[in-house]
Amino acid sequence: MFDFFFKYSPVVYEQGRWIFRTMPALITLVVLAAITLAVVLLLYRRTTAPVRPLWHIFLIVLRVLAIAIVAFCLLEPVLSVSTVVPQKSSVLVLVDDSESMAIADGAPGSSGTTRLQQVANWLGAGAADNATLARLNQNFRVETFRFSADVEPLSRLADLRGKGASTNIAAALEFAANQARQGALSGVVLVTDGAVSAGADPLQASRDLIGLQVPLFTVGAGSKIANDLQIAKVEATRSVLEKARVDVTALIQARGHAGESITAELREGDKIVQRQTVTLGERGARVSFQFTPSRKGFIKYTVAVPAARNEAVTANNETSFLIDSRDRTSRVLYIEELHPWEYKFIARALEGDPAVQLTSLLKTGPEKYLRLGLRNPNELRDGFPATRQELFGYQAIVIGSMPATFFSKAQLELIREFVAERGGGFMMLGGRAAFSQGGYDETALAELLPVHLPPLSGLDGRAIPPQLHEEFRFTPTPEGLASPLLQLDPDPFSNSQTWGGLPSLQGYNPLGPAKAGASVLAVHPLHQTGVPRILLATERFGRGRSAALATSSTWRWQMHLDHRDMTHERFWRQLLRWLSLQSPDPVRVILERENFSPAEPMTVQIEVMDSSFVAQGNANVELRVIGPDNVPVTISASPDLRKPGSYLANFAPVQQGMHSVEVLAHDQAGRYLGKAENAFFVEPSHAELAHADLQAPLLQRLAEVTGGRYFHLSEAGRLPDAITVSNSSFSKLTEQEVWDAPIFFLAIAMLLATEWFIRRSKGLS
Repeated sequence: MFDFFFKYSPVVYEQGRWIFRTMPALITLVVLAAITLAVVLLLYRRTTAPVRPLWHIFLIVLRVLAIAIVAFCLLEPVLSVSTVVPQKSSVLVLVDDSESMAIADGAPGSSGTTRLQQVANWLGAGAADNATLARLNQNFRVETFRFSADVEPLSRLADLRGKGASTNIAAALEFAANQARQGALSGVVLVTDGAVSAGADPLQASRDLIGLQVPLFTVGAGSKIANDLQIAKVEATRSVLEKARVDVTALIQARGHAGESITAELREGDKIVQRQTVTLGERGARVSFQFTPSRKGFIKYTVAVPAARNEAVTANNETSFLIDSRDRTSRVLYIEELHPWEYKFIARALEGDPAVQLTSLLKTGPEKYLRLGLRNPNELRDGFPATRQELFGYQAIVIGSMPATFFSKAQLELIREFVAERGGGFMMLGGRAAFSQGGYDETALAELLPVHLPPLSGLDGRAIPPQLHEEFRFTPTPEGLASPLLQLDPDPFSNSQTWGGLPSLQGYNPLGPAKAGASVLAVHPLHQTGVPRILLATERFGRGRSAALATSSTWRWQMHLDHRDMTHERFWRQLLRWLSLQSPDPVRVILERENFSPAEPMTVQIEVMDSSFVAQGNANVELRVIGPDNVPVTISASPDLRKPGSYLANFAPVQQGMHSVEVLAHDQAGRYLGKAENAFFVEPSHAELAHADLQAPLLQRLAEVTGGRYFHLSEAGRLPDAITVSNSSFSKLTEQEVWDAPIFFLAIAMLLATEWFIRRSKGLS
């Protein structure tokens, strides 16, 4: 309609510059305007019938406007605009063919069709003369491609399926830049919803187009999705033991369903493990599951919510994850001197726990030690280990009330390496000879601990604080109540109540403030920020983890509670499992993630070390991948030259389902170094549906920085004209005549007709 009245599209008026071919001097225009106004005033000075002054003024205005438009047309106005030279250059059309483009999200004018169907209709699926491709072909050689993860030629619009697993706009822009270097390119048309799910930053990738002075015209398809349920995130401990409880938390994001109740399901294959009903808030809800794995090994679970009525996207209503419930046993080395009660009850708590084996070195007198939990008679025969090979055979170290002088400086440094390099766990317990009272504030172990150790003063330099006799309640912090280490009950309120009802402890070591990055899980009831009284804190250190428990009186819980109460056992089992079971083995298989799309390339990383955890750069590595059909596939692994002891293998799994990865490593002499296992599953990825809204700001910015324009699909009919009048190396300045546009003749006719009608109605001559 605009083109009919104004002769050209709005783009021509927006981009063009007004010029008058017949332009007299300014004084001439002023004189003519004054004469015209005087004549009109003279004509209306007297009328054949009396009229109000207001009508006089209105009639004068109508006549003056009509004369002004005639004068405007006589000046021969034209629009000077840059116009492409027909058929001298090309336009590259890139169409997003990813999964998110198959959404029918109710965009304006969509009539229930998918985004891709709307795009095909706009481009010209019906081969209409006014279709976009037909209009572009009038002035350009048009090359059409589709893209998702990669870019492919598009010979027919019917080939657009919306099956791509990801949207890589950066790859599409890099392809466009390469095309521009090879031939004459006037512009690039990018048709997409902007839901980037792979590749580099599109804005960075657009720099090449900027340098080549090729404008990018972006066309946005779709809208903001108003009706959707989505499993946005699932949190679960991946490695657990058989018959151990697993806590799973899922974040449900919702749009348009506030106040509704839905039932979320936890599934193992087709079997429903558990159901939970939650009420959705404005943005969704969290749902929690607690369950015990049904068997050993790697098990795939799925959290799912039902599809809502008229929901636009249902593929994101479920998310799968893996649980590793293989049997594992860790060895914890316990060193103690003065607190047989604490050791006695810790050892009892671990009886019957297949996951933690306690090996103890207890000092019973001068140069007298009691060794317990040994694997062979020679273990710990010479006291605390003095070599990496011997110490690194354990997964965790716990030091009770044992002074720092018990260890040599080399042994203290060895403990630090045990945590930082081997990835082991370390914990110090409270006591008369622990922390600063044990002289550790000036040793390598002070660096390991999650708290600062305050210096002590006294005649002997090791003052015994009165807090070692004080009774107090072990008080978890909010962070501690949320931590798996202090979960005595799955219900948060009941868990807090259980901790509040435990018997008091007696005696603790004063500690300094927590270090940056440490987690404070429990404090003394009188704890304050300026005067810290920390009881339990943890942190990551190097490849491992460390903890500080500033008391050695947790045995009082067992002594003062009912003999059937398992609080003390559960506390120590959870704490020592966390401390030890995460310690890596000498040979490890590391995967980028646990789920992949069919035929998606993946990289398997293998770390190979010896028993002293020294990297083995020339090991013989055997790698097998076993798919759902139980047929092993042998894959070659090559050394990673950037990292000693690391090996890389590439694989592209095709079969959907569970895959296991097995590694066996030997040194050059054929000596066994270790084996490792991991698993992943293959299924179609719906990652890009997590953020499938139209990303208009990104598309607007891409067009702006490259000198192009952004159009929503509903208004993209102006795009061919916008490219035609854009500045490029293949355009020239042209003058488009405007004086004969129908709007001017229509305006003159309407003004004069209105004046005539008023004059007749008022009886004027």
